[in-house]
Amino acid sequence: MQTLNKNGIPQWLPKHKRKRERKPLNIQLPMRRFALIDDEAEVEVVVPHFSPIVELLKGDGWREIV
Repeated sequence: MQTLNKNGIPQWLPKHKRKRERKPLNIQLPMRRFALIDDEAEVEVVVPHFSPIVELLKGDGWREIV
């Protein structure tokens, strides 16, 4: 028999499901590091290897750290 809530609507009770193990994804993308050294600050950026941002950084005076 189904239980009813205070408004007389049948209450749905979830059944116990078996949770499967979560395995972490160990996919590592190759990364590239760029640095911009200014008079006031040093900024370092890490971006994915095949990112379109790489071309923008190269044209904007950023230096690739090998």
